[in-house]
Amino acid sequence: MDHRMLPVVRASLLALCAIPLGTIGCRSARSADAAPDFTLPQVRGGIFRLYSQPAQPVLLAFLQTVPDTADTRSRSQVVFLSSMAQQYGPRGLRVAVIDASAIVSRRPPDHAALVNVSYDWQMNIPLLEDVDNQIAQRFGVTQIPTLVLLAPDGRICQRWQGSAGPAQLAQGIEKLLGGPLGRLPSF
Repeated sequence: MDHRMLPVVRASLLALCAIPLGTIGCRSARSADAAPDFTLPQVRGGIFRLYSQPAQPVLLAFLQTVPDTADTRSRSQVVFLSSMAQQYGPRGLRVAVIDASAIVSRRPPDHAALVNVSYDWQMNIPLLEDVDNQIAQRFGVTQIPTLVLLAPDGRICQRWQGSAGPAQLAQGIEKLLGGPLGRLPSF
């Protein structure tokens, strides 16, 4: 890319992130029981789109990441979500954390605070900004943490409200992917 184009690309991305979420990346679900598509900005830069090509299973975690009041449930969830991404990523699983702090605090978090949390918690999975909790509302999230496992076709396969342990997550993921590690994916 021509280096003279970088300011134009940067300005375009900033403008894209400023568009209200209700108007960006939303489309009809693939089927009646499929999760709604969405596009959200990643706090460290870039865009996350739920339905990527090729279609992949996705584990979404709605967590309270700021204000960082040592919410050990959310922080511990990030530790094993990172582990799940590392273990099941080669089999096609995508994992993302959606900040849902505003559900608890009733105000959107500061972008800089989200960036700090992503580094403080040593997150190697995307942390997404859900301004005004529009995506959390679409998924019916009322309790933090909430985790949602989606099949490649967008169906919600499993949902955990409250803390989910690694064994529970692994069982749900393995059922979706066709068995324990070492087997080929079934999708």
